[in-house]
Amino acid sequence: MRISTQTFFQRNTTSILDSQARLSNLNVHLTEGKRVLHGADDPVAAASIQRLKQTISVNEQYVKNIEVADAANAQEESTLGQMVNILQRVRELLISAGDGIYSLENLDTVAQELEELKEELVGLGNTRDGNSEYIFAGFDVDSQPFQVNAFGTVEFFGDKGVRQLQVGSGVDAAINDSGFDLMMNLSSGNGSYNSTIGANNTGSGVIEQGVVFDPAAASPFQGEEYSIHMTDPGGGQPTQYSVYSIEAASVAGNATVKLAGVDLNDPAITNVNPAVVYPNAGSSVNIAFVATATPGEFEVQINGQTSLPAIYNANTATAQQISIDGMTIEVEGVPIAADSYQVNKYTAPTQYYQGQSIEVNGVRTKLKGEPLDQDVFTLSPSSNTDMFSTIQRAIDALRIPGETDTQEALRLTQLNMAQLELDNGLDNIVNTRSRVGARMQTLVNQTSISEEFKLVSQKAMSRLEDLDMAQAISDLQLEQTSLEVAQQTFVQLQRLNLFDLIR
Repeated sequence: MRISTQTFFQRNTTSILDSQARLSNLNVHLTEGKRVLHGADDPVAAASIQRLKQTISVNEQYVKNIEVADAANAQEESTLGQMVNILQRVRELLISAGDGIYSLENLDTVAQELEELKEELVGLGNTRDGNSEYIFAGFDVDSQPFQVNAFGTVEFFGDKGVRQLQVGSGVDAAINDSGFDLMMNLSSGNGSYNSTIGANNTGSGVIEQGVVFDPAAASPFQGEEYSIHMTDPGGGQPTQYSVYSIEAASVAGNATVKLAGVDLNDPAITNVNPAVVYPNAGSSVNIAFVATATPGEFEVQINGQTSLPAIYNANTATAQQISIDGMTIEVEGVPIAADSYQVNKYTAPTQYYQGQSIEVNGVRTKLKGEPLDQDVFTLSPSSNTDMFSTIQRAIDALRIPGETDTQEALRLTQLNMAQLELDNGLDNIVNTRSRVGARMQTLVNQTSISEEFKLVSQKAMSRLEDLDMAQAISDLQLEQTSLEVAQQTFVQLQRLNLFDLIR
């Protein structure tokens, strides 16, 4: 086989170029300090390195989210702390005002401070973060959540959303709480019942909170409103109390009906008063609405006894009282013909004495003071209220004019209910603050986890892509030697000419 001189030249040239390429590649790897720079360097390792880089990138985003979430929760925790301080001051003022030692001027001074504290609370509810976003507005971060309308009532214009950030694999952290759940979604009274006294009371009786002491007994009557009606039987006998309730029997309209008074001394009271007490037959009577020829006007019937010529006019926006044979009901809203309500009698006339505990259907309350004939006390099921309305009711109570025993009783009852609602709201904010603290601790834990995960991933990636410097330098020197040998061989091949041998 003949091998031409040209073939020798081509082979040596190719060998030198390949060696130079390998030497250049080694230099690049040494400069970068990486074993794997391209997929061709190690396909399996390159794929693993790419996955690790993606994982580390995601983990770095988790760390950034943790920083954002921690800042947001820290600001909320600080704001909630200020709210707690304000509400504790409100509570101190209500307790001192309820001691009965303040003059009307002093009470008005307390009311003025409460107004200022209420304004501060509204301001805290509208706190913004560093991005000028309202922290208690839910998802609607650009809308001011708490606004005072033309009537002085605070309304909520945010939403109930809770924003979340992913701070770990399968781990989300809340970065806000909705102002609605924080201050607008509270229960009136003590959370079970709201105690009130009749607007027309003339005695000094005060009603305390209603407490469910027997849930099993109270459950069948859930939602009923209990009325305690006082009666002076005359003849020097002690004042007596009776307990009734009123409930919807068959209602399609939207009227609200309350039992406002029961005058047991009315000569015709037996026509409308239940004859016996629950659960015996005859322990209830029916209230019905009968439409008249005039739209929106209704004849009211209690146990078949008519209110005519008096009528209920649903076209009037205010509540109206209708009396039939000694029983008075208060109606507000628009009933529908054939709507019916039921008055139940649970306690027959019973002697009242100071500080008496009154129990009915698993619910207990207590009366204090000296109620007089036809005074009324009511236990209404708790409804929805808000912190601002609670403070405003306390302000209104402090500004009830007059210093008679009756006015003091009304003022004290309203202050007691406001204090109960305030305690519920304060507990809600304290609990929310605790949850924020728990979230911040979770973020601390996730930070530690993320840092550990990043370190492990970087070690794994280092093992796959980092260059063994000693081995690389040895390979570089070997490749340099090989290149030098190839170059010298090429030089010798260039001298293979017969003319060089002729002397």
